[in-house]
Amino acid sequence: MNDLKKAQWRAMLKDTVLKELRSKTLIFIFIATTLVIFLAHALLKIFISNNEGSALTINGASSLSLMFTMINAWSVIIAGIFGISSIRSDFKDNIIYQYLSFPISRTQYMFSRIIGTWILVYSYYLYSYFLSAILFSIATHSSALNWNHLVSMLIMGLYVFIIIFISFLYSLVANQIGAFLLLLTTIGIISISTNTFRVLEFSDYLKNLNIFKGIGLIIYCFLPRVSLIAELAGNVLSKEAITLNLGLEFLHMLVTTSAFIFIADRIVQKKNF
Repeated sequence: MNDLKKAQWRAMLKDTVLKELRSKTLIFIFIATTLVIFLAHALLKIFISNNEGSALTINGASSLSLMFTMINAWSVIIAGIFGISSIRSDFKDNIIYQYLSFPISRTQYMFSRIIGTWILVYSYYLYSYFLSAILFSIATHSSALNWNHLVSMLIMGLYVFIIIFISFLYSLVANQIGAFLLLLTTIGIISISTNTFRVLEFSDYLKNLNIFKGIGLIIYCFLPRVSLIAELAGNVLSKEAITLNLGLEFLHMLVTTSAFIFIADRIVQKKNF
């Protein structure tokens, strides 16, 4: 990549982040998240004060684990919202054609929007975590920071990226509400199919096959098993035993995500804009 292309790439990434930073939705989410975390901190202090002298003990790490689970769930919704708006706002503001008039490819435009959105959403995720860690450490007079939390955060970074990408793909073929509903539906059916087939032996996949099991098998084989990433992050967070075949699951994730990227790129290349 020559210097001009590097400069163009950095400019597009910066533009994506700055564009979303001006969003009223982001400002509202940032303020609301901050208030919720401070409220959780206050409730934790009250709970600890009311249970002083009892056998119940609460430390920073355990209290943060609960908050961390809620942050994970909320961040998925945030990833979907901003993944969908990453390109739709360009149409809304009628600036898509200005971007495409620059000496950049449509593929570069697509990835700059996706990666820029990921940087923004993941930064929000890290902010939520570290603010919670600081306040919960103060409330419990113990360190809430833990290595398993940090590793879980890195795993969730991949999860957030895939959610953003899927929502971006749906934004190309549906309106904003439709794309969000498609995203939630996809996450739901992936979770159902994964939980159904992961407990079966390979030889049992085709036994008692009907239309519903067939659809579930197609989803299990050809869609990224994002629910397993969330499960892995949860296992690391709670220090539970990891039962996944990490090598096989990573390979499946790589292949299916690459297929999604190829499909999205083809749509962007052929879309009339």
